[in-house]
Amino acid sequence: MKLLMLLQGRAVEDQIGYHRGFEALLAEGLLSRYQSIPYRRTKRDGSSDMGGVYDEALAAMRTCGTDCLLLQWFHGDLGDPRPFIRAARAINPALVVVTTGGDPFGRWLNPMPASFWQASSASDLTFLTSMGYMAQGLERRGSRNIALMPHGVCQERFVKPFDAAPVSKEFDVVFIGSNNGGRNPFSTVSRGARRRRAMVGALQKRYGKRFALFGRHWQGQPSWQGPVPFAEQVNTARRARVQVGGFPSSGATYYASDRPYIAMASGVPFLDFMVDRLGSLAEPHRHFFPYAGLAGLIARTDELLDKPQATLDAIGAETREMIVGGHTHYHRAREMLDIARRLAEHRARGEVMAPPLLQCFHPGIDPRAELPWAVGHWLG
Repeated sequence: MKLLMLLQGRAVEDQIGYHRGFEALLAEGLLSRYQSIPYRRTKRDGSSDMGGVYDEALAAMRTCGTDCLLLQWFHGDLGDPRPFIRAARAINPALVVVTTGGDPFGRWLNPMPASFWQASSASDLTFLTSMGYMAQGLERRGSRNIALMPHGVCQERFVKPFDAAPVSKEFDVVFIGSNNGGRNPFSTVSRGARRRRAMVGALQKRYGKRFALFGRHWQGQPSWQGPVPFAEQVNTARRARVQVGGFPSSGATYYASDRPYIAMASGVPFLDFMVDRLGSLAEPHRHFFPYAGLAGLIARTDELLDKPQATLDAIGAETREMIVGGHTHYHRAREMLDIARRLAEHRARGEVMAPPLLQCFHPGIDPRAELPWAVGHWLG
């Protein structure tokens, strides 16, 4: 398969995990050609240069014989991509078009951008990091063949440079996350931000100097240690015995940002808020420790801190092994490519492809049992 990806970024380094993942698939022979075109670029006047991106992509398709087009995280001020997709199909009528979405947009507030649902409605496959109302909203707008594809951990930033040597534990508990709130006080983002601030207050009250807070906009908080560069999250987490994840900005089915995957790759036991079916992606009480509210968070944190450090290290090591073995950007790239390839093969034979049995769940989950939630409006 010959893949062209419109990459969300100004340079391939902005999505280095996926870029290197597809390069690895090319080296393994699962792709015969791979090219990426970053689409977050601007003209001299500061406006988006999507027209130039589309022209470059169409020229590449004519030259390279592209048979799979991937529009990565295609949401934002991008204009209507459907004319471009029609032009791409004119070059290769057998083209498989794939759109991916990374953010859990709201039902009424913070609706999904038009560019995203327009791209999805014109695609053969859409992969989402959350399902439920997100998939249902796309189906109402004409999308088909919608499947879960969660976030993962960037293997280039957080796996390859990992140093397994023991680190001195400066803190009992660490939280890495910024104090951001939405403009609309009724939005899920604002609600999540308020709960995050309450969580920080509860952790400070309970653990005092044993609690470390990292992120932006926490000035005045006694536990604040300053912001952390994105690529330093794993090293920062390893300075504590346990780490806490903040309340998510969305309760969409399966949704977790890349932060939980990064946290679980650190080798430090991780507590996180439970959303619907998140326990199918990582096993609760084994790979992460769920909490529902502040009282539950404190109780669960105390329970973990009562364990010997050797036990915590063993929990963290097993979790890291699970994440590194199946939840990196390379694994996500491989699974998306496999589904797109099988869809193309079925269509070439005049057959309807059955809904895919996804490989993104933890080993204790039967992928077939997840089909009602993980795949939507599958027409093959």
